[in-house]
Amino acid sequence: MSKDSNFTGQPVYSQVLKLLDREKIMQISRETSGSEAYVKRLGGYQHLVIMLFGILKHFDSLRELEIGMKAEAHKLQHLGLNYLIRRSTLAEANIRRPQEFFAKVYAYLLEKYAKFLADSPLLRAIRDRHMNRRTGRSCCT
Repeated sequence: MSKDSNFTGQPVYSQVLKLLDREKIMQISRETSGSEAYVKRLGGYQHLVIMLFGILKHFDSLRELEIGMKAEAHKLQHLGLNYLIRRSTLAEANIRRPQEFFAKVYAYLLEKYAKFLADSPLLRAIRDRHMNRRTGRSCCT
């Protein structure tokens, strides 16, 4: 029996990013109204990568996130970032990018990886609600 060597020796964050389809997330960002408005450099995918970095590192503030990114400056190229993000830029992106973008990314990832997730009553309820929305059936009738 052979082992899958896709993720061997890679940091957890790198493994998480491999699960994301950059092109699909950018497509979702372009299709979401207002998601790419007033954006010069920080697109939807980069914003998601930075926020995931903060979550996995358990940062509580944008200041911590900025300092953490500076500490990992030599690794930013591997994350698809070609510059250091400033706290003010991230704060503006958090204000301007609609939450619908992140909701659509979550729905896409849930649909793509649902068969790999552990089954629980809560997960089944979320999955059923999402599927009802896609088929146009009301979840309350």
